[in-house]
Amino acid sequence: MDLYCSRCGEPCEHYTVYNDMDTEEREAFLSGKYCVYCKGKEIKSRPVQAEAMSMLTSILGDDTDGIASELEDMEYMGMFNAE
Repeated sequence: MDLYCSRCGEPCEHYTVYNDMDTEEREAFLSGKYCVYCKGKEIKSRPVQAEAMSMLTSILGDDTDGIASELEDMEYMGMFNAE
């Protein structure tokens, strides 16, 4: 299941966030500051995935399993553009 960067909308596997990122990267990603893809880059507009991640984080807090599940449901329902 994917989590999305709250800044740029880049997908990142839940497993990767907790097992492959160092502490600084994980905290920045989960707090919505940046991910390894958008760090230092200008973001012109936030994609739907970024908005959804931000909204779910404000509702579910640090329940990343719940966030990933909700995002997967949203993707299944076609709320995100097919890539």
